[in-house]
Amino acid sequence: MAEQHIECKPKYEHDKCEDFRSLNLKFEGKNPYLGLDPKEYRLSYFIGLAWLEENKSYLAVLPKIENLDYIKMFVRCLYHPKISVHLKKIYHIDFEKPSISTDINVADLTPFMIIHFLSVIEKIVKQGLKSNYILKEENLNSKIKGKVIFSQQIKKNIVTKRNDRVFCRFQEYSTNCLENRLFKKALLFTQRYITKHLNNYKILSQKTNHFLSIFENISNEISISEIKRIKINSLYKEYTEAIDLAKQILRYFSYSYKETDKDKSAERKIPPFYIDMSILFELYVYSLLNNCYGDEITYHSRGKSGETDFLKKNEKLIIDTKYKKIYDGGEYKTEDIRQLSGYARDDGILRKLGIFRDDIVVDCVIIYPAKEKEENFKNRKLKEEAIEGFTKFYKCGIKLPLR
Repeated sequence: MAEQHIECKPKYEHDKCEDFRSLNLKFEGKNPYLGLDPKEYRLSYFIGLAWLEENKSYLAVLPKIENLDYIKMFVRCLYHPKISVHLKKIYHIDFEKPSISTDINVADLTPFMIIHFLSVIEKIVKQGLKSNYILKEENLNSKIKGKVIFSQQIKKNIVTKRNDRVFCRFQEYSTNCLENRLFKKALLFTQRYITKHLNNYKILSQKTNHFLSIFENISNEISISEIKRIKINSLYKEYTEAIDLAKQILRYFSYSYKETDKDKSAERKIPPFYIDMSILFELYVYSLLNNCYGDEITYHSRGKSGETDFLKKNEKLIIDTKYKKIYDGGEYKTEDIRQLSGYARDDGILRKLGIFRDDIVVDCVIIYPAKEKEENFKNRKLKEEAIEGFTKFYKCGIKLPLR
């Protein structure tokens, strides 16, 4: 029996989907059913696939912007290390649940895992590859190291009358440890996939080739049993994240180089996943702001009761991103105005802007996706267009990349 599905493509944020009311859904755990509201059955900012009833019915949520090049947006974040550290917030793949058989083209997950993996490997490379003890067996010349393996000693040396040799098993402190061998193997899978499917994004090839040159003296020989045996040391934060990602990449390609030749987006069986488009948009905007204004932009400043997306201290601006098409049509959301108004009266945030007086009204800017605007902020004012009916409220549209 074929799996039943509900397919949703919201025109605006939080559109209601009445089809859910007939289902007996259990809202348990974090982000169930792609952020579906349990009371009003409205959709959120997530796209992806989720089981409604495991192996029976599933939910598919598609992007509301036609032909959006979300890969280019994700790649853009890779240019800035201080932005790429947040990539893991954007998506999640649930390998523990059964894959979903579907002919719906929601999104290709592979670039997200690969770009995320490369960003973490970049941090590891900058800090230097860590060493660990590895077990070696070697026929040594006129010396003993570690433990003599008598079965091999008899076979290889005594029988052949090589009296100058001793076959030993010993530990050696080396960068050629299991963790680094796992990374080398995952980098080779990454390189092959990028060559086949992502050759338009040169930065991915450049970074992968650069990292492989650093791993040149590391072996890529590692078995599935050895991969499963790797213990994650919480002291090495980047290694913990990279090991998890490397395992996901190899598992996603079924540990076979041939699988990297396939277009994974065309496959019918996809693990449940989500992409948080609001965070992807936020980080994409962050990369554009960083290109234009550099250190003038502060990301996620916390006040007494809230946390802004961005502050621009020299202009005393509070900036918030809203992944909402409604702003491109001349309308606005009242709750967004209220949210930014709260930030503009938060003493903690005002102090970070260098404001210590109560009689100053702070400028607030909403950045939103727009069809007919520029693709960057160069030679533009962030306070581009006033939002009518509100004091010192502005909006600024940014055109998103399309395929």
